[in-house]
Amino acid sequence: MKRLLSRWIARLARRPALTPAQLRDLAPRRVLLVRQHNQMGDMICATPCFRALRETFPDAQIALVTAPVNREVVLHNPHLDRIFTFEQRMWRRPARLWGLLAEMRAFRPDVAFVLASVSFSVTSAALALLSGARYVVGADSRPFGHDVSAAAFSLEMPSRPELDTHAVRHSLAPLRGIGITTRDLSTVVAIAPEEEETARRILDDLGLRPGYWALHPGAGKGQNIWPAERFAALVRRAEAAGHAVLILHGPADAQALAGVLAHLPDPLPPTVNRFLCNDTGVMHLAGALPVPTLALFGPTDPELWKPPSDAVVALRSPRQTPDGRGPEYGWMENIGEEDVWRAWRGLRVAGATGERATEE
Repeated sequence: MKRLLSRWIARLARRPALTPAQLRDLAPRRVLLVRQHNQMGDMICATPCFRALRETFPDAQIALVTAPVNREVVLHNPHLDRIFTFEQRMWRRPARLWGLLAEMRAFRPDVAFVLASVSFSVTSAALALLSGARYVVGADSRPFGHDVSAAAFSLEMPSRPELDTHAVRHSLAPLRGIGITTRDLSTVVAIAPEEEETARRILDDLGLRPGYWALHPGAGKGQNIWPAERFAALVRRAEAAGHAVLILHGPADAQALAGVLAHLPDPLPPTVNRFLCNDTGVMHLAGALPVPTLALFGPTDPELWKPPSDAVVALRSPRQTPDGRGPEYGWMENIGEEDVWRAWRGLRVAGATGERATEE
């Protein structure tokens, strides 16, 4: 179905050609970005792309099309002026889809960018081409098996499906290929003052004071989850050392949370000056804020996925132990409780200010 859609788009949606130099000289007044993949970590790793576009087109209004799950992550991003939200089910609800397209066309973008990293979204290409933008710039779709970009886009950006460098640099690479870049590779998640006030009220209601510790035991991928009983053991050790611990969880973390609580005899006394989590989207959120964090890695390479902040320390499993569930499983169990306790307790809190990663 997607291949047929690719061919239809390529035949009917051709845009005028553009060179990288012409794009930069265009000085567009309104720029539309389409990056609506669902993974929170991927979106946070793409935020330097927004900075690069803002630095290249400082006077433009920049809008982003994203999925609902990532709307709050980018809502207050200082490099964006407007957010459009697209849901896949809109394809089955024409009235809502036409409403979104009407809003996007009312924005009157001069140029639309289809941002891609390790995959190419035909849906994103379709939204950009239906936005009313005269020019559409996007990643070369052919390495991903689609026939869209050469025939339909004004300008193709180079693309590499393989993640062979850090995720932030990989996301930025297509833009760099056409001369749009930034030296500041730090990720951004901005918090509004009213959100900070709401958080303070919640912490006050829980009786929390500055200096509490926190952990998040879940992850979107089962192979990235450290054993629940070891998280629970660290909670007990932290409390014995005089530190109250707050456990963070979301709707998808019910099983991981239940596993931790089952190993704790009493309800947790809620009381962050340090955070512990698996390799998951919340890790990228902690790195962008930034919070002193110990992130546990298994099959994923931290050289590619650890947030680019000195506030985050990665501890990776030394090896895989095959357990019959597949080659990506069996890593996390090899991270020892004592190693995690020592690294978590030893996080550099006072000086971990989230120093920005920059390109030499």
